Amino acid sequence: MRDNILLVIFVLSTSFVFSQRLIWTGNSGNSDFFDERNWKVENTSNEPASGILNSNQAINLDLIINNVPKEVVAEGIISLGIGSLTLTTAEVLTEAVSGGNIELNENAYLNITSNTPFINNVAIKLNSGLSWIRTLNLKVADILNNHIGQIKVNNETAIYTYNLRLDNYYHDGTVIRSNDVTAEPLTIYDNKNLQGSSTKISTNVVHSGLGIRDNMDDKTESFILKKGFMVSFADNGDGTGKSKNYIASQEDLVVNKLPSFLQNNISFIRVIPWNWVTKKGVSSATIELNNSWNYQWNNTGTSSLSREYVPMSWGAGGANDDTDIELYKTKYKATHVMGFNESDNCNDQSGQFNNLCQTDVAVGYYKNLMKTGLRLVSPSCRENAPFGWLKDFYDKATAQDVRIDVIGVHWYDWGSNPINSPNADPEVVFNRFKKYLEDVHDLYKLPIWITEFNANPNRSAFSNYGFMQLVLPYLESLDYVERYCWFQPSSGVANYYNASGNTLTSVGNFYNVQVSTPSIPKPTVSEDSNLDIYYDDSSPTSDEYKLFNVITFPNPVHNILRIKAYETIESCELYDILGKLIRIEKSINSPLMEVNVQNQKPGTYFLILKGKNGMFSKSKIVIN
Repeated sequence: MRDNILLVIFVLSTSFVFSQRLIWTGNSGNSDFFDERNWKVENTSNEPASGILNSNQAINLDLIINNVPKEVVAEGIISLGIGSLTLTTAEVLTEAVSGGNIELNENAYLNITSNTPFINNVAIKLNSGLSWIRTLNLKVADILNNHIGQIKVNNETAIYTYNLRLDNYYHDGTVIRSNDVTAEPLTIYDNKNLQGSSTKISTNVVHSGLGIRDNMDDKTESFILKKGFMVSFADNGDGTGKSKNYIASQEDLVVNKLPSFLQNNISFIRVIPWNWVTKKGVSSATIELNNSWNYQWNNTGTSSLSREYVPMSWGAGGANDDTDIELYKTKYKATHVMGFNESDNCNDQSGQFNNLCQTDVAVGYYKNLMKTGLRLVSPSCRENAPFGWLKDFYDKATAQDVRIDVIGVHWYDWGSNPINSPNADPEVVFNRFKKYLEDVHDLYKLPIWITEFNANPNRSAFSNYGFMQLVLPYLESLDYVERYCWFQPSSGVANYYNASGNTLTSVGNFYNVQVSTPSIPKPTVSEDSNLDIYYDDSSPTSDEYKLFNVITFPNPVHNILRIKAYETIESCELYDILGKLIRIEKSINSPLMEVNVQNQKPGTYFLILKGKNGMFSKSKIVIN
């Protein structure tokens, strides 16, 4: 009889423990998941018994973490046993989860470091499009092949691309989240500092004009974008005109004040999920060399499990009607669209068709790509184009409010007479390339994609391989180089594979083993485009253009010189290098001014600006 009583007491006691729900309080002052002082028993102020929460030990309790501003850290494995963990507006970092149930509600994020993140058939419920599980060391293919059966999305079986997204998290990881088109990651406000009336904006579709909810057309002044998403804004309902792109990669992005050219001026909004890739790419649909992105000189490809496909408008035919725009919008994982391929070449590549080598024509077609709501890469042209054709394209695009987020370049060292130097010293070639990249970045102050490059097809495998060994680590170290793609020379001297196609060459092996770093490592991106630089209402982005609180842009200039001062301009005087007055331009009493220098002889000039109190700025400009 006594044994029976003890058994009943034991069963009741065990049942009581299993039914407990623990609520996170963070009362200990640290963020340790396994510190019992950070929890309380539900409906009480009591902490759970010491030793009840331990790494690798079955907890068998229901754990709830709600509205926690700091990341909760579990150093070890969260072993739930027959218990559960529910997150809402909270973030947890752990080595792995074992058994039980994981439930993620809105603004819930679970980050897992192990390459075996899900142990003992842990069940996962994704209840919101604004939550994720991020595996830092388990790739997309492993999730799809081995763990998708453990995931439910809004209580339905997870089906990849239908209700489940599996995005790259750089080279080794995956972001697992709901493919929920009703998710609303963006909140816009009609006053600064997230004040005033607001409305939420859903993903993927374009919100424009009167289609922006709650009568918010042309009323946005500030916003918050949830992490894991990108947004493009524009002042025209079709996506053209003054515009800007923002990225909330790993943190929520709060913008308390939009730049003046967009304040109360937004009639186009498109939010899309972000995809995390490394710098190294391959210009092939079939070759995989530990790269997380590729392009194929077309807009017809698709992303694979492991690689983001970046569509390219190879020529005018990829940007001349709404069918093209809708195609770009459908590209899974794509966050960018690339401009034309060598449109500077009137005799070859895209420039030979549709008069695309004329910069006015090229700008007109490129403008249509803004309608995609994607981040925009300039035409990628021959290596001299950044200082000629592309510069003219850039200036005309800027004058017409056509946004450029990234500068695309090709480089083959053609300027060094490579035919006569087949065994050129790789270091000498490398130093020329370094100088080239520095010059391009100094000129544009924008991120760079190098979509084709090598040491030249006329050079030996020795020169190309030596150049690659020097250049890849260097490119990985540059914060302004976002992506790069080695181009296999048509001469076959630096291909990835041998003639049989089944064995990596020394070049291919080096490219394959090169550890690539995040393309955009910043947690959020509000960087300048060409339009930000032109319309900048805070401070200059480059000391080259900043003299006495004045920006002269572009500099060097070919057509239109734009001047932005910090007091009203009444007149502008242009002097030659000897101090001779060349011309005087009157202003309309504004801090902004444009001067047409197209007919001015090339050379170095001095610019003097005068206001109501006389001269307030003297700066040097170059006309080319």
